[in-house]
Amino acid sequence: MPFVPEGLVNHTKLAQGVQRAARALSGDVVHIYYDLGSDWTGNPSIFFNIVLRDKSAKPNKLREVAHRVALKIQNEAKTEQSGLYAYFNFRSESEHVKLKDPAWA
Repeated sequence: MPFVPEGLVNHTKLAQGVQRAARALSGDVVHIYYDLGSDWTGNPSIFFNIVLRDKSAKPNKLREVAHRVALKIQNEAKTEQSGLYAYFNFRSESEHVKLKDPAWA
């Protein structure tokens, strides 16, 4: 099981940052899930699973929306300042409902 040292991350500030980002991005984002752990090289990391509104996940918008969402989350949650590598996965709202993936709940 991956381990992120408790002193490395202020969990309250991290959660508050993610909530601020979610509010600011509410036009595009349905929900932001995240989990702390280590990446494949052992670096402390944060893994974001982001559910986008269907209109924001359309092929002609996805790249711009994903970039804007990732930057906003990183800035609000201060992932780099916490020494965390941030990884992002995106799904549309309809895809999320269809897949019912417990890792995204």
